[in-house]
Amino acid sequence: ILMDSENLPRFDTTRFEGVLERPIPIHAFWGLGGIFVVIGALLVVRAAYLMMVAGDAYAKRAEDNRLVHHMIIPERGAILDRTGKPLAFNVPGFRVVVDTRGVPKETLLPRMRSLAEELKRDGRELTALIEQHWAQGEIVIDLIREWETANRLLTRFKDEPAIRIEPTPLRAYDEHPAFGHVVGYVGALTKEDLARDSSMLGWSETGKTSIERAYDEVLRGNTGIKIVETNSQGEVLSAGIFQKEERGGSVTLSISADLQKVIYTAIGRIIEDRGFQGGSAVALKADTGEVLALVSYPGFNANSMSTGVPREEVLKILTDEHKPLFPRALAGLYPPASTVKPFLAAAAIDEKIVDPETVIYTEGRIVVPNPFDPDRPTVFKDWKNHGPVNMVRAIAVSSDAYFYTIGGGHGRIEGLGVEKMYSYFRIFGMGERTGIDLLGEEDGFVPNKEWKSKEYPNDPLWRLGDSYNMSIGQGWMLATPLQLARSTLAIAREGMLYQPRLVKAISTKSIDVPLPTPLSISKEALRIARLGMRSAVTDGTASGVADIRPLVAAKTGTAEVDISGRTHSWFIGFLPWDSPELVLVINLENGPAGNLIGATAAAHEVLQWFSTDYIDKNSPDR
Repeated sequence: ILMDSENLPRFDTTRFEGVLERPIPIHAFWGLGGIFVVIGALLVVRAAYLMMVAGDAYAKRAEDNRLVHHMIIPERGAILDRTGKPLAFNVPGFRVVVDTRGVPKETLLPRMRSLAEELKRDGRELTALIEQHWAQGEIVIDLIREWETANRLLTRFKDEPAIRIEPTPLRAYDEHPAFGHVVGYVGALTKEDLARDSSMLGWSETGKTSIERAYDEVLRGNTGIKIVETNSQGEVLSAGIFQKEERGGSVTLSISADLQKVIYTAIGRIIEDRGFQGGSAVALKADTGEVLALVSYPGFNANSMSTGVPREEVLKILTDEHKPLFPRALAGLYPPASTVKPFLAAAAIDEKIVDPETVIYTEGRIVVPNPFDPDRPTVFKDWKNHGPVNMVRAIAVSSDAYFYTIGGGHGRIEGLGVEKMYSYFRIFGMGERTGIDLLGEEDGFVPNKEWKSKEYPNDPLWRLGDSYNMSIGQGWMLATPLQLARSTLAIAREGMLYQPRLVKAISTKSIDVPLPTPLSISKEALRIARLGMRSAVTDGTASGVADIRPLVAAKTGTAEVDISGRTHSWFIGFLPWDSPELVLVINLENGPAGNLIGATAAAHEVLQWFSTDYIDKNSPDR
């Protein structure tokens, strides 16, 4: 269209008559052309950016919209006892998955209220969980063990592609409460778990305690990847395995399931009958240091702590005043009491404090003069007047006065003194972790002068009474049942200190078995300690197991808890005493005053079973 640009403003009609149209000025074309050039340049730059810079990202986004990656969780490896009996295994179950990919938050989150109602979960809690893990894509929000519940959810949410109910293996355990502390249990993955091990991203649960925790990486295996092709409506077009999952490795324990249950039942009966409040026991295979039993009472059914169990059942265990989740055998700290006497006797021989045949006249007490008030001497009582005793007899009858003398000194006998007692107790492995392949082990404690001066600045001096208390395993000394079992094994095996192990074999790899450490203590000193423990059975405080065959060597102990008079009852021993196969330690805690044989009564039942059932049924290599 042509127009007379000069005439239009004034619209002079006379000038239009007979005049031809005038052309558009050239500068108008230049302006219009410039506009198109700028627009074209912008389009070219944008196209170049999309192709060269953001092309990969947009291509990936398009591919993700078409191909969805699903993580395949492998079956968790089994946990077996030494004979192959399954203690932890898998059963069919279901998992509830929320898939956030390709769904707007404002569309998906409101639907979580109805899902929470079906799962009997708090709606706000579930929504917060989804928001927290939104970027993860696939979020496992619950595990279901009952088919009825899974079927109800499948029916309710069949038209919700973002909510899936998928079959998955779930963890299950031997129901006996003796195994809860050994095997442990699995639970929902937490932020703390991911902070500890980022490779667990995408898993729904992980090992929480004991073997399930310590060997989680072995047990859980490696995930696989399934690729699903969908159309724009989310309908599945095809599916295939991109990477196959690898099942977790099986872990075989050194534990004997039968012995574990026998010990649990035996100590449980004594605890209930005689008024103790809890207990624990450790049994070691004497020639290898393998753990045959690791018992804490009360225990718990590990199934009750697993994911998918009603919360009321879990709460009942968590609030039990007897603390069934507390692993007493490796974390319970108790004064070792008179069980230290064989170790102290070996130290006194090694340091030539006394000859084993040296007779010390005990009068039921030791009287220490008081230089500041001669009329008020300090009296350290024995539990009984034992008369004249040599070392073997002193161990057998558990003479406090004898061990006061060789430990702290009295009269012409200098005694070991605190620093030598400290050194020898540490040589036997007390006051340090055993190195067992479980988490949560406590150190125990052996005091010395340096510790007291720091801990008690108002009374920093180490006194004779402190040494006397230490020489009978009282005062500040603390040990776990596992530590005492390891120390007892060192006496039984003529000075070899073993590192206890719970895992005997792993299906996916070999394991390194640590070699025992020879102790810097004489064979003769250890022989006398064993002889004293055998004498305690034939004619002493451990005579409650005198009828057991093969013959037993043992030592008992009674630890004072506080001024209430309640006590812990100890038994340490091994059999056969001249060629040991089994080391057994039992601790019963917080028993009534005057109950001196609680642990020995439990030990009798265990050793009777072991000598008649276990030895006959188990080949030497087991």
